[in-house]
Amino acid sequence: MFPSAPESSGCRGGWLLNIDDPTGSFSPDAVNLSLLQQRAFNLRWAEVDTDVIPLTAADPDFPVATEILEAINAHVADGILGYGPTRGMLGFREAVSKRMEERQVPSSPDQILATDGAASALWAACRAVLGPGDEAITFDPVDFLLPHCSEQAGATVVRCPLERGSGAIAQDVLEQKISDRTRAILICNPQNPTGRVLRVEELQRIARLAVDNDLVIISDEIWADIVLGDIQMTSIASLSDEVAQRTITVSGFSKTYGLAGLRIGFIHSGSGELADRVLEASGAPRTIFGASVLSQVAAEAALSRCDGWRDGFIEHLKRMSRFAAPRLDALDGFCCPQPEGTYLLFPDIVETGMDANDLAAEILEQARVAVVPGDERWFGPGAKGHLRISFATSEAILDEAITRIERWNRNR
Repeated sequence: MFPSAPESSGCRGGWLLNIDDPTGSFSPDAVNLSLLQQRAFNLRWAEVDTDVIPLTAADPDFPVATEILEAINAHVADGILGYGPTRGMLGFREAVSKRMEERQVPSSPDQILATDGAASALWAACRAVLGPGDEAITFDPVDFLLPHCSEQAGATVVRCPLERGSGAIAQDVLEQKISDRTRAILICNPQNPTGRVLRVEELQRIARLAVDNDLVIISDEIWADIVLGDIQMTSIASLSDEVAQRTITVSGFSKTYGLAGLRIGFIHSGSGELADRVLEASGAPRTIFGASVLSQVAAEAALSRCDGWRDGFIEHLKRMSRFAAPRLDALDGFCCPQPEGTYLLFPDIVETGMDANDLAAEILEQARVAVVPGDERWFGPGAKGHLRISFATSEAILDEAITRIERWNRNR
């Protein structure tokens, strides 16, 4: 039914914490289905029938890098697991600041706040700059967390539709969305769910509007490492000091390093004023929220010791994109471009004549593959007529899933 996988021998001295085992391999044997079916939640292996292949939540099927396991083991072995600093461990903040500098963003550890996940980072950023009566511009389609966190802060969400097919920001449309109540523009780069990398010209346009209208830019860059094509990812805060000082960048470690279960992210604030507002909004000074020390240890190791693993993962994803997108594009009623970033396919299925929710349900029932429908709940009204499919798995599993979908498509 599925490609074979090693059996788990448990946590203590077994497969999960076997730090002598080399990682960086993304072969079928690296995917431990037995453990995934126990531990991979959020619409994934642990929440579907055993004969279903889930290509749903954007979470890799592969085990984390050995270096991360080594760092966790070493920290736990010391026996001290107390509170950490309010803003985060210095080593963690230094590693994040260095990564931001590598992206040409002016940074120091004082500008970094450790958070319990990228979603919490986005929530705190929105609370720091938005309130009742304000408006926040988001693009459409986009991951639901951007509009959701804006609304949680009390703001009204104004959606700026992206061009269907290309995912580009249409000329003059963004400008027309700005009012005297607008306080922030939220972007996701690379973009979920379209898989598009924002062009420098688009970022400059957003930045110019933010400066001219005294707006804050909130940039979700959790996918920044996952660039699959020739279009370089540019952090909007790297454009100029003026832009950096009004930008809040949020990110995390789930997409690149598979650390979703550790709930670790960060906020980079472009100015001291923004940093103070974000810290207060986060709840960290009152210990209501905040990143665990152990999660920061893992994330610091990811940034400082796992470049080789990361590069191997990205090369694997490039192969999977080239492997999967043309096959889906060849299906009757499907149009599936290759993504420029992320590990998400976003096929247009309008020509099938079916609603995305109905089509996803039919694929689940008949092909036994779970995909995410382009529903307004997840991505906004602009996702209508699409499916979202994650390919962060082994080639063998992805091949089996697509073969099932191809068979279903032929027999419709």
